[in-house]
Amino acid sequence: MRAPRQGLRLLRRDWRAGELRLLATAVVLAVTAITAVAWLADRVAAGTEGRAAELLGADRALVSNSAIGPEPESLALELGLTTARTLEFTSVVLAGDETQLTAVKAVSRGYPLRGRLEVGSDPDADARPVDGIPERGEVWAEPRLLLQLGLDPGDAVELGASRFTLSQLLFLEPDRGGGFQSLSPRVMMHLDDVPDTGLVQQASRVTHRLLVAGDSGDVAEWARQVEGRLGTDQALESPGQEQPGVAQAMEAAERFLGLSALLTVVVGGVAMLLTIRRYAARHLDRVAVMRCLGATQKQIVAMLTWKMIWLGLFAAVAGTALGFLVHLAMLELLADYLPALPPPSPRPAAVGILAAQVILLGFAIPTVLRLKRVPPLRVLRRDLGDHVYRGASIYVIALAAVFGLMWWQAGDLLLSVYVFGAVMATLAALALAGGGVIWFLRRQRGRRGSASLLLSGLTRRPWTAVIQIMALGLGLMALVLLTLVRNDLLATWQGGVPDDAANYFLINIQPDEADELAATLDDAGVETSVYPMVRARLVGINDRDIRPSDYDEPRTQRLVAREFNLSWLERLPEDNSVVAGAFWEPDAPDPEQFSLEEEMAERLGVGVGDTLHFDIAGERYSAPITNLRAVQWDSFNVNFFAAAAPGLLDDAPATYITSFYLPSEQSSLLAQLVRQHPSVTLIDVTAILDTVRGIMDQGARVVELMAFLTLLSGLVVLLAALQVTREERQFESALLRAMGARRALIRRLAATEFLLLGAVAGLLAGAGAALAGVVMARELFELDYVFNPWLPLIGAGVGALVVALAGLAATRRLYRVSPMRLLQEADEG
Repeated sequence: MRAPRQGLRLLRRDWRAGELRLLATAVVLAVTAITAVAWLADRVAAGTEGRAAELLGADRALVSNSAIGPEPESLALELGLTTARTLEFTSVVLAGDETQLTAVKAVSRGYPLRGRLEVGSDPDADARPVDGIPERGEVWAEPRLLLQLGLDPGDAVELGASRFTLSQLLFLEPDRGGGFQSLSPRVMMHLDDVPDTGLVQQASRVTHRLLVAGDSGDVAEWARQVEGRLGTDQALESPGQEQPGVAQAMEAAERFLGLSALLTVVVGGVAMLLTIRRYAARHLDRVAVMRCLGATQKQIVAMLTWKMIWLGLFAAVAGTALGFLVHLAMLELLADYLPALPPPSPRPAAVGILAAQVILLGFAIPTVLRLKRVPPLRVLRRDLGDHVYRGASIYVIALAAVFGLMWWQAGDLLLSVYVFGAVMATLAALALAGGGVIWFLRRQRGRRGSASLLLSGLTRRPWTAVIQIMALGLGLMALVLLTLVRNDLLATWQGGVPDDAANYFLINIQPDEADELAATLDDAGVETSVYPMVRARLVGINDRDIRPSDYDEPRTQRLVAREFNLSWLERLPEDNSVVAGAFWEPDAPDPEQFSLEEEMAERLGVGVGDTLHFDIAGERYSAPITNLRAVQWDSFNVNFFAAAAPGLLDDAPATYITSFYLPSEQSSLLAQLVRQHPSVTLIDVTAILDTVRGIMDQGARVVELMAFLTLLSGLVVLLAALQVTREERQFESALLRAMGARRALIRRLAATEFLLLGAVAGLLAGAGAALAGVVMARELFELDYVFNPWLPLIGAGVGALVVALAGLAATRRLYRVSPMRLLQEADEG
């Protein structure tokens, strides 16, 4: 027990002497950033998933083509979750002599578990949110059903053997989404009314859903247990899973949050490495004295290790507390943009305590423990022992700790590898460039004149100057990434869903009315393009027939089991890009070609050269895959998983589809379209667009606030880099003052050195940030981001200014104190 007490005593003494304050600040700031990011990311991610859950109507949904037994619901109730059930099927609604095929949804009380229903009393009235579902004996219907049948609210309709009152118009149904699987207007009824209609029989085609919502941990546990018992016709759905655009926006938001967290870890690590190096250098004499007084290497190791452990615990507690407060402040600033969030979990606190120890183990202890090798003779010869904290192994351990923290913090191996690779490449470039500058300056040291004197600060300590350039450059690169490049990336990301993104889709357009409908939209000033659409089922790949049971993944099974929406494309859409193969020529292409979306190709296990066989109305259409496309689903334009070259599907029965943006003041055009073309199905995706934009706004503001923590870490890096040479500058200043140099000259010498350091580091940091922005945009976020040639120049200017101001401020007292006092402090240090 002596070692822990001695370590605590040493910690108290060093703290009073001010030895550990910068080191502790670096640890506290790193832990603050990590825990604040962890708490914020956990709660915002849960809240963001909650926004996407509104499009599912729940946190999870169990979907089945047959009746769902009581076991999954009983399990959910045991775990404290809330549940609801829905039943979907198609049926004909009768209103007098008029009939209309409709998509019927029967719901139980409590539906929806996430999101809300919006109803109204008139097709032209404003929608209002409503709690509850249709009462027994009543139905709610979409406005277009009333327009098609000439009904008014309060009229009676027949469904099967039952008669219902059409009590409300259904404007918004959260889990209707933007899918095209239902071409008919929606009718919603009470689940308990279904048996009396006689419409659902044993062989009926019905989709059953059990909706579940509650605490995220309990929901995950329910999903884990249910997943192991799924039948062949059952599947679990998660928020955003069936909405490619929402899923893509959620993934991008998570990657932006992960990027901010990684940069915080990297910059904090650099600050630690610089701080602990100076700390170890200042302890060489003290350890030598301890050796002379009889302390063994084992005792020194024990005392120094416990001192670091105590420091880690105290810093972790302080950093975790600050991290919690910072995340609360961020949430307060974001209150207008975030949905209801779950309560904070204790996991980030444990992460902070563990992170502090990992930081010290990776950065501090390997360096500090080398002090045991300090020879006792150093008390007589000050030149002995300087080598003990040098060597490559220290940096290898530190780099391993950085990568481990990055991977742990982001939870994304690919993102961690990209950022770590960018950091290592930047460090290498900074080291080479810094070494080149110092080599050039040293070549000039034989020349006389004021320029040689102004540049002497860098040439006298070349290795230290290179280390400072690397540290400052990495810190400045993080700052540039978090200011200029971050803003560009966020603007590019948010621009993917512009204000005039298509908010309505028209499907089931018959060939003979496509031109007329397009003309109507054109006359109203609405820009649109009409695409053909063919219903087809994938039945074979190459020389083998395929079945859903050939695949293990449930979503792939559903893809194979259901029909595809095929189209033919003359040109590659703007929001598509070819990732393999080549897209066909627009003029007279070979019709025997298919283009496939890359994720679907991966799920099916096919690529360029494989032949696909589709069944369309009993006819087989076959062609090889000539290209794979990456589709920007969050553009919300008309897109297809599979498309053919013009000519291949000319004989196939087709309808047409279009999308367009319609401002709210022109909503009357919708009623005109439905009256003129009653067979056309109108789908409103405004709710999905609002959700995606909300996710983007949340992500952008959270990233902006997270950047502040990394900026603080960057300032610590700056101070730590300047502290590396503080003792040397102190002695040199005293010497120059003693030789008669004026304060103005000393300031000019320091300012020149700081300006040159900052300019070189900033130039390379700007170039590295611009390259990193391009790589991250293309590889991580799938955005079109162009290299900014001004960033290196901006980085050089900002770096020179920031480093010069910070450096002069940090060393200002060196010019005001008498030479004798400076020499006394240097001798004492």
